[in-house]
Amino acid sequence: MTWPFGNIGFKNPPFGLAHQFIAAAGITIAISMGLLALAISQRIEASMMQTAAEEGALLTEAFLEPSAQELATSRSLSPESVKNLDDLFAGKLGERVRMIKIWLPDATLVYSTNKESIGMRFPSPQIAAAFEGKVSGEFDYLDEVDNATERHRQVPLVEIHAPLFRTGTEEIIAVGEIYNDGRRLAADLASIRLISIGIVGAVTAPMILILFLIVRRASNLVTSHQTSLLQKMTEAKNLAAQNDGLRRLADDARLEATNSNENLLARIGQDLHDGPIQLVSLLMLKLTEPDGKKPPGTRCGGRHDPSVQVLTTRILTELRDISTGLVLPQLEELTANEILQLAVRNHEDMTATNVDCKIGDLPEDLAPPVAVCLYRIVQEGLNNAFRHGKAAGQRVEVWADTQSVVIAVSDSGPGFAIPDPENVRSRTGLGIAGLRNRVEALHGTFELISQPGIGAQIRAKLPISHTSN
Repeated sequence: MTWPFGNIGFKNPPFGLAHQFIAAAGITIAISMGLLALAISQRIEASMMQTAAEEGALLTEAFLEPSAQELATSRSLSPESVKNLDDLFAGKLGERVRMIKIWLPDATLVYSTNKESIGMRFPSPQIAAAFEGKVSGEFDYLDEVDNATERHRQVPLVEIHAPLFRTGTEEIIAVGEIYNDGRRLAADLASIRLISIGIVGAVTAPMILILFLIVRRASNLVTSHQTSLLQKMTEAKNLAAQNDGLRRLADDARLEATNSNENLLARIGQDLHDGPIQLVSLLMLKLTEPDGKKPPGTRCGGRHDPSVQVLTTRILTELRDISTGLVLPQLEELTANEILQLAVRNHEDMTATNVDCKIGDLPEDLAPPVAVCLYRIVQEGLNNAFRHGKAAGQRVEVWADTQSVVIAVSDSGPGFAIPDPENVRSRTGLGIAGLRNRVEALHGTFELISQPGIGAQIRAKLPISHTSN
């Protein structure tokens, strides 16, 4: 018997639900904290950078703009202006500013604390935005080409671009660029990121703990139910195997009972033939002797009292009919086709009627219980056709496929009302109930059909593969 669940089973995962939850929640919280800290730091950085840019714009306005006024009419600074700017950078301004640059509208560097790059053009979006009146600031690690000589500092700088106006007007004559030391600002931003992560962790840790306790409880409950279900599945498999064994024992017992019944019927038939039938035959001989004398105390004699002869003949005939129906012929050496043909011939010889017989090719190694069952079906079906159908249209049809044998015994008589199968018995056979039990013992199907005015039919289907003894 195949278990309906197949080989399906429960396997414990390498990590329980609680551990999986902790792993998933930890990854989620870590990513969330990182994104939140990044968003907060970016917002704060933008705000702080804007503040630094506005402060740098004030510095450029106060210190660079006076020296850059001559750029309104010239493309270069005079030596005096350059000296003033160098002195400013060497003085108090140099304490806060790491580098100073002044740009012309075409992105030409007109002044720089790094003298090697003066006169070169280095276009950039920040310079163009500053000439439009916008102040900008950002971290700069001196990666640009114009800062190649300063790149060795390896410190973060705050790069600020601010427009330089002509005195008394809003005309932008140049752009001032200053670099402030950004290490303090970078440290503040790093501290803000850590604080943001700490706040997020402090807020989410209690929630994670509560959820973990809930998930662990659910995980323990699921594990308990899973263990219980596994135990019940094991018990169910054992019960199914036990039931299958009992079913097989019951099938074997039914087949054994059928075989025992056949042997018992054969013994009864043989005993009837050897006992009462022989005695009645002897009585017939005595009654028919020419010089038979009338027994004392009776009013009937041998040949002078025909009623005794008739009665004795009738008893003998019925005893022989019963014996013939009970005793099973020797079928061991016959094939299935020969067994069915023998059953048909016996009926034709006993009733002096004809049977239309169509028997297909049947397996030669058909199991003996199936062959005996087919013989009994033909015997009982033809007996019923003779008694109830007046032997009209007696017909036997048998065919087989790879899985089963189908047999149909029918007649064209008047038909009859189908009685309770338990009460249907034949004078010379075992009855419809006996046939039904035989067929069902072999895991087959049995059907009795009768239609008034049309006839009756016995139909059975027996599996070929069943070869139990």
